[in-house]
Amino acid sequence: MARSVAPGGRPRQSGIVTDDPREGIVTAAAELFAEKGFKATRMTEIAQASGLRQSSIYYWFRSKDEVLRAIMDQNRVSLTAARALAGRSEPAPVRLYIVLYQDVIQMCSAPLNFYDLEESATQQPDVFSDFHSDYAELAGKLRSIVDDGLEDGSFRTADAAEMVQAALNLNEGSQYRFHSGISTMNDMHRYADTSAEVSLRAFLADPDQTESIQQAARAGIAGFRAVLSPQMQPAAAEA
Repeated sequence: MARSVAPGGRPRQSGIVTDDPREGIVTAAAELFAEKGFKATRMTEIAQASGLRQSSIYYWFRSKDEVLRAIMDQNRVSLTAARALAGRSEPAPVRLYIVLYQDVIQMCSAPLNFYDLEESATQQPDVFSDFHSDYAELAGKLRSIVDDGLEDGSFRTADAAEMVQAALNLNEGSQYRFHSGISTMNDMHRYADTSAEVSLRAFLADPDQTESIQQAARAGIAGFRAVLSPQMQPAAAEA
């Protein structure tokens, strides 16, 4: 399927264009690791796929291991949010919305479709050893937030584990649609907002509170972005 390309940079597979060589290297490497395997991929191939000379790539990364770490760090934005918010005093619905929103933004911003990354992690567990443990921790942090909402009555009575998994499944489907179509930055934030809102409404004991919770969460999203390192920054939210 054809993808829209804006002028001024190298197009990513998702259709987002970047002028950042580091991001181009990470994107190219992720695709090569998934296609050929980590051990079989050479730095020369990564440089060529990212449009750089071999000597230039070492300015950004000293080894394949550093490239792989950058890929995994990019996949930790929502987990970082969940770790930061799981024990905080903000209302549970606000915290839940922020983490679910960041989860979609993270996956849409990532160089690989989540399902491709998951398959690579399953096939190459020694290389992507953190993937499944990170996912399990994210789900656990979300369940902790949901438990807080169940305890204070802001969430309706339900099985927290099943509801959290359903929310993550919705997010994963949203990022798949983003990666497989003609997508823009606006689409990314729209998908994130819609997925987080749908899940939030499903959790809330009083769905009429959704709009006010969204407004509070959007302020929280802006605050969370401010504490991320530049390497972990997803695309800026427009909320």
